[in-house]
Amino acid sequence: MSRNRQLIQLWQQFIPLSLSDVSMALGDPLTTTTLAHLPDARNNIAAVGVAKAIAIFCESPIIMLLHASNALAPTQASRQALWKFTLIASGGMSLLLALTAIPPVFAIVGESWLGVTPNLSGTIRSILTIVILWPFAIGWRRYFQGLLIHHGHSNAVAQAGLIRLITVVGILAGGFNLKANGATVAALSLVWGVIAEAVAVTYLARQLGATKPPELVSTPELPQDLAGVWKFYAPLGGTMMLNWGARAALVGIVARANDGSIALAAWPAAWGLVLVIANSTRMVQQIIIRNRKLLPDRVLITFAISVGIVCSLILLSVSGTPASEEAIGWFIGNDRDLIARVRPVLLICAGMPLLVSIQNAVQGFLVSSGHTWGINQAACIGAVAMLSSAYFTTQSGQNGAVAAALGMVLGAIVEISYLLYSWRSTKSIDN
Repeated sequence: MSRNRQLIQLWQQFIPLSLSDVSMALGDPLTTTTLAHLPDARNNIAAVGVAKAIAIFCESPIIMLLHASNALAPTQASRQALWKFTLIASGGMSLLLALTAIPPVFAIVGESWLGVTPNLSGTIRSILTIVILWPFAIGWRRYFQGLLIHHGHSNAVAQAGLIRLITVVGILAGGFNLKANGATVAALSLVWGVIAEAVAVTYLARQLGATKPPELVSTPELPQDLAGVWKFYAPLGGTMMLNWGARAALVGIVARANDGSIALAAWPAAWGLVLVIANSTRMVQQIIIRNRKLLPDRVLITFAISVGIVCSLILLSVSGTPASEEAIGWFIGNDRDLIARVRPVLLICAGMPLLVSIQNAVQGFLVSSGHTWGINQAACIGAVAMLSSAYFTTQSGQNGAVAAALGMVLGAIVEISYLLYSWRSTKSIDN
């Protein structure tokens, strides 16, 4: 098969999976748009941004369940062990999220650590209370998504993602028409969107046969029990905790910038727009894991870079054109100060889709070969670089949203550099 034909096949596998991530990422700007047209817009946008940073940190250890499910799907023993792990880990993360909503705990996490002002505390705790089931639903959903991807049912993953988007849009539209409390509407759309997707992906996995026991009962290469899954998964879960813990800490740095009050609204609004496009590249990792033994590494790398370039060009065209200011205003309302702080963030982050694509590609190579500790180490180094850069940039007087954007870009570059080093090292060992 020619190289071009191989790349076309990879794109055909990738596009439905990417659409599922895009439908998920669209929730952020759609939520921001809804809040921007409801009362107390700036405070609600800031409160939702902080609450989601805390919620994602609580969810972060189970983000990589999708990758684990894809990698461990070939054998029955591995699947069963991962399913038990999924229920325990997802339930534990929802319990952790519930604890953060308790006033004494939130006083430490939100007010002391993140620097949240007292006028936002009550709203943030209300949001956290509503979304308690979010981590459990996400863990459940990711397990069945992995099975579908392993069996080649990318379209089913996209269909479930569309159901989530429809649910989110329906709740946001209903809240807007009723002129309901913006923070409550955002929280309900967040949790019920992912619950709807979890139900849909479970149904589709059963209908398409992805849940049927595989022919292989077990293999020496894959974990066979709960302890084995923990050993395999711990570096992946720790990686996500580092990533999202650092991003939650980044909110604390933004809050303490010289323009902290508006930066807390500008940063999540801008980053939500960036993620709509950058997140569309994340499924590159699943394509790498699924095709690692079927295609040459060079073809897979070329594919990942091509995805990143296309998506970065899209983001650049959205943020760098004369019409971009009007488009940003459509998303976040006519708050001119907010628009002025969002647009530079989009320009700084124009290369993030390419960086995210390369990052996920190299992670895919490491996951598929079982060398997961390198991913964890890279995340740690990248987080230190991101937070250090953002802190010193704010201390120099730069506004909070720009400092956060510069930190994210530098952190990604540092993390990718270490991932490439780890991949080269493991290739030498395996050879």
